[in-house]
Amino acid sequence: MIGEDFFELLKKITKLQATDYVKAELTAQEEAFALLLLGSFIGLPAPSAGLVIRLLPHLGPELELLERRVAESDDLFAQVAGVLRI
Repeated sequence: MIGEDFFELLKKITKLQATDYVKAELTAQEEAFALLLLGSFIGLPAPSAGLVIRLLPHLGPELELLERRVAESDDLFAQVAGVLRI
């Protein structure tokens, strides 16, 4: 009984940690997508203007995410450490 409860709790904790890692990875992928499309603003090579124009309607949520991340980004290392629970 107690052993089963312990393993069930351990399973839930592991799932929560895995979900946090996946969410952090999704955020990083969204930022990379936005940076690829809008990288020309900071001097990175960018895809052709036609491709950017076609993908721009899909970029709305990523732009909001980038704006929110810039407003919240005090310390990137602290955010990564928080996700990894260091």
